[in-house]
Amino acid sequence: MIRPPYAGNRRILVIDDTPAIHQDFRKILDPGQDSQALLAAAEAALFGDAPLVGPSFELDSAYQGQEALTMVSSALAQGRPYAMAFIDMRMPPGWDGVETVERLWQADPQLQVALCTAYSDYSWEQMVERLDLTDRLLILKKPFDAIEIRQMASALTVKWQMTQDAALKLSALEQAVEERTKELSDANIIVRNSPTILYRLRGEPAFPLMYISHNITKFGHAAAQLLAAPNWAQELVHPDDQERLDTAMERVLEKNALGASIEFRLRTGDGAYRWVENRYIPVRNSEGRLIEIEGIILDITERKLAEEKIALLARTDGLTGLANRATFIERLRQTFAAAERGAPSFAIFYLDLDHFKEVNDSLGHPVGDLLLQEVARRIGSCTRESDLVARLGGDEFAIVQANMGEPANAGTLAEKIQSTLAQAYSLNGNQLRISASIGICPYAPGSTSADAMLTQADLALYRSKEEGRNQYHFHSEDLDQQVLDRVTLANDLSNALEQDELELYYQPQVELSSGKILGMEALVRWNHPLRGLLEAEAFIRLAEKTGSIVALGQWVLEQACRQMRRWRDDGIAPPLIAVNLSLAQIKSGRELLQDVSATLAKWGLAPSDLEFDVTEATLAQTRWTHNDVLPQLRELGVKIAIDDFGSEYSSFDYLKTYRVNRLKIAQSFINSASADPQSAMSIRAIIIFARELGIGIIADGVETREQRAQLISTGSTTEAQGFYFSAAVDNLRAGELLRRGRIAPQAPNGEAGFTYASLLEPPQGRA
Repeated sequence: MIRPPYAGNRRILVIDDTPAIHQDFRKILDPGQDSQALLAAAEAALFGDAPLVGPSFELDSAYQGQEALTMVSSALAQGRPYAMAFIDMRMPPGWDGVETVERLWQADPQLQVALCTAYSDYSWEQMVERLDLTDRLLILKKPFDAIEIRQMASALTVKWQMTQDAALKLSALEQAVEERTKELSDANIIVRNSPTILYRLRGEPAFPLMYISHNITKFGHAAAQLLAAPNWAQELVHPDDQERLDTAMERVLEKNALGASIEFRLRTGDGAYRWVENRYIPVRNSEGRLIEIEGIILDITERKLAEEKIALLARTDGLTGLANRATFIERLRQTFAAAERGAPSFAIFYLDLDHFKEVNDSLGHPVGDLLLQEVARRIGSCTRESDLVARLGGDEFAIVQANMGEPANAGTLAEKIQSTLAQAYSLNGNQLRISASIGICPYAPGSTSADAMLTQADLALYRSKEEGRNQYHFHSEDLDQQVLDRVTLANDLSNALEQDELELYYQPQVELSSGKILGMEALVRWNHPLRGLLEAEAFIRLAEKTGSIVALGQWVLEQACRQMRRWRDDGIAPPLIAVNLSLAQIKSGRELLQDVSATLAKWGLAPSDLEFDVTEATLAQTRWTHNDVLPQLRELGVKIAIDDFGSEYSSFDYLKTYRVNRLKIAQSFINSASADPQSAMSIRAIIIFARELGIGIIADGVETREQRAQLISTGSTTEAQGFYFSAAVDNLRAGELLRRGRIAPQAPNGEAGFTYASLLEPPQGRA
């Protein structure tokens, strides 16, 4: 089951004298109660209509204001307050909506309210006078719009939680910088009263803007104009912040992402900029396919100004010019809170110099101070502008490594710092060397608090010193080993190309009905000197994170084209050879285009001989960033296939904007089609849709006779690949298969996966 993107207080009270209205709210906000409706929505999604599905809310009903007051008071007493309430304006014969709001706010001032009205007995001025309209209350006009109801419920429940978090943050901040209590209180009030913009993106490339709340006018923009703008994000976002926004969007598009939070400058209608916090919430259906992306924008300009003022007023370390302990603790807690809201993960480094006391004792404190200043400079040279380096006192330093990515990156930074600090120092004519011990604690979901993480980093530092100094350790031995293995493998991978340890294997792509070989997919393998033969899954992600994926991709392209040339010279070449293409290669732009053209020319191949396979996620990310490399490859004549199709998005409409050649049906559909009618229906829908667009189909991961029969029953001549026909084999075995020209379409004893010997047996009816 897909976890909801937000797990805070989702308790909502619906107050209306009409029972049918309560049922309508439940259908919109708690769709899980109607499984048939969800099934119908999923079916509709396959043919282009995005259903209104999303995380459920906990709903209670009250039919009069007096009853609601009792329920709100009782919920508070039980420690389970409601986050928000939908309140009808007219509820005869009891209190009307305005009086109900007044009474409920007397009981619970934090309650967020949506006042539902088709017309009102009060003028706007009277409502303002009686209710002191703040951001706790929004007006919802009848007739209701389901999108607005769910967006409003999501935004106000999240805002309720953020208000609680802001109060806790204020308390902690006051302890760290007591002399700035008034400035911080003002900043917190501004955050709590910031206007909230709600918007919704369709969950398919290029993620068009479907809805944005009317109060975007506060920033000088018209909602209708933004909805009609193809490049709405570029119009709103400061150019210098666009790359960070794209990176956050990439995180949201990851399969298991729960959300992401980012701060950027939003352009106003008059050309000025306001700082905003943007929170993305991906909404996926039960199969994990993306339905939509919901967004919340909060104006934090005044808060940012207050934080900048605090930063200027906060004391720095007088000796080194680095941040001091108070500033470090404040920044650490801010970074922790941001990570809790979906911002990138980070790591804490606790560092001290080995045997620093001996320097002071032998050379004197002036030299010791010079050494600390040079150490501070060298640490700063190893870190990025987004990181924070602080001197906590004495020879103790601390670092907040922003955008850590994964613990292995923290290990890489630790090695860099230790190597830099270990270089010789020349201070007032004194030559000396010194080493450092480091403790590291990376943030992970479930981390209890910033202070607890700092304690864990301190304990890791203690372990580094206990085990011999001049080394780094994480806060757990398991993580130490994981990072060591990852760093070792990354170092080995950087040498794998030079050491000729990589090899291409080939998996046949066949015609379902006859077993005729129609193509070969090139799959990279690593003959590791110690770990044996490694499949791509063991090192491709590592190559992407270390930046070696582009060189690896170039090598794969070169070897695949060379092999295709050899097969052609031998008269056994398949119609095409398929190669996987990474996002990093696509981002290289013209370099990739030149490399493809040069490689094809070098080996005398036509562009149509080559097919690039890209995943749905890669396609989405290139579409979001307006990368045009794939269309240029198509113009060149190279074929494009979408790998693992159907696993990421519920709608296929975005395909109409792409000139792709083939779709590779996701293996998850193939595996479940025989037992799950919904998956079988999805396969049929994909085939029908592709046929209408003139796009070819290939089923990936076919492993059994039943799966082959299921695909043949669709009535379409479909290609396939998988263990039922052949595993990926080396170039010699692939050549033998190509000489046969086809693979017998029945496995021995009806089991999945041929032995190699059985693959070479003559097909029935052929000598």
